[in-house]
Amino acid sequence: MSDRPTTNGGGHNTRHPTGIRVALTVLAALALILGPFGYLMGLDADSHAGSAAEWFTLAFGAAVGLPFLGAAVATVAGDRKAALWCLTLLAWPVVFVSAIHLLSLGG
Repeated sequence: MSDRPTTNGGGHNTRHPTGIRVALTVLAALALILGPFGYLMGLDADSHAGSAAEWFTLAFGAAVGLPFLGAAVATVAGDRKAALWCLTLLAWPVVFVSAIHLLSLGG
């Protein structure tokens, strides 16, 4: 008996595709929000409590770690399309760091 999800000719995940997609949407939203928030707070860390290293760690963990976590969850669930979408979120840190510095939004 295999642990892999069964497919019915279409190659789609048949376990809980809606539940997996909802979980991945939550992870993606957290990555899209917490990444720039942590980075901005890290740039502005000298004016409030907390060190810049803590905020940059939050930003990196959210912007890079959460998409990898989502891709791993989707891969285990057998949803390759969702895994690829999660991996495309790895371009998000480049976008928001560039935008922050080009628009001079950081402290």
